[in-house]
Amino acid sequence: MSLYATEDVTDAFHATKAFLTDLDLPQWFRLAVIALLTGGVSAPSSSFQFNGGTPTNPSSPTGTPGDFPTFGFAQSDLVAFAVALLALAVLIGLLLWIAGSILQFAFVDALATGRVAIRRNLREHWWKGFQLFLFSLAVAFVVIGAFLLALAPLLAGVFGVLFVILLLPVAAVVGILAAVVDGFTRAFVVPIMLREDRNVLSAWSRLWGVLRANFKEYGAFVLLNLALTIGAGIVTGIGAILVAIVVAIPIGIVFGLPFVLAGASGTLAWAWLAIGLLVGGLAFLLGIGLVNVPVQSYLRYYALFLLGDTDADLDLIPDRRAAARDSEEPSEAGGSETAEE
Repeated sequence: MSLYATEDVTDAFHATKAFLTDLDLPQWFRLAVIALLTGGVSAPSSSFQFNGGTPTNPSSPTGTPGDFPTFGFAQSDLVAFAVALLALAVLIGLLLWIAGSILQFAFVDALATGRVAIRRNLREHWWKGFQLFLFSLAVAFVVIGAFLLALAPLLAGVFGVLFVILLLPVAAVVGILAAVVDGFTRAFVVPIMLREDRNVLSAWSRLWGVLRANFKEYGAFVLLNLALTIGAGIVTGIGAILVAIVVAIPIGIVFGLPFVLAGASGTLAWAWLAIGLLVGGLAFLLGIGLVNVPVQSYLRYYALFLLGDTDADLDLIPDRRAAARDSEEPSEAGGSETAEE
């Protein structure tokens, strides 16, 4: 007897094709932003190392090895500036993480209705998204805590190394389980929260019952989804290289060439180069988002198909399911409406 998890691999492809065919250009760009922010945005981790040394003679043009370069500024000012930059980076990362958590619901809503609406979903699902962010943050802390506890015995010296060797596999298992929990949260808990208006813990309780009744289906899903994700990563990597080439050529001509011809000197030349790097970076990110649209749409449809197959009450895409399995025209699957942003 075949499993839904295997049949849904092809059904998700037909549904993805129908969905993307019906999108207009503005919706493609909106979905690119959603795909970019929901494809794994997390709080950044940063390290800061400060090596103090013996103060150098102010009249000496160079310092001794190990001195912190001050560039004419006091070391305390440079440290304060570095801390401020680090705090800003963490703040931006957290805000993007929260936005990405809210837009998880926008992605599922788009796949279910065919309408890509960012602002509406931000208004309607901000609280659910914030709960999702807190849940993901808690999972991340559990993983970090497990590895810190595994490495803590190193403080005990040689004997501590033996404990680390024993504890690291346990921490690795915790990390793998956390990755599965995070993946199931995105793939199944978010749709349940959207479908039945539940909070994240209640949705996980609802999903747990489905998992227990269909453990073979979801076990097969984990393995197949892993293979599909690896394939998607290869496709995305190739797409990223092509996007980088496409973006780099015009940016280099318009911004890089004038900078070189100006002798890489002068405030205007450097300002022009900075603008070019900013424009190029934004264009590259948008290009990556466009590459991610079909990939992420397919993976999410695959999860939605399985969720609806294992529990009809949780089916968000009955029309697309019927269209994919009846070999109808993709356009009949619904989702031809456009969003009014």
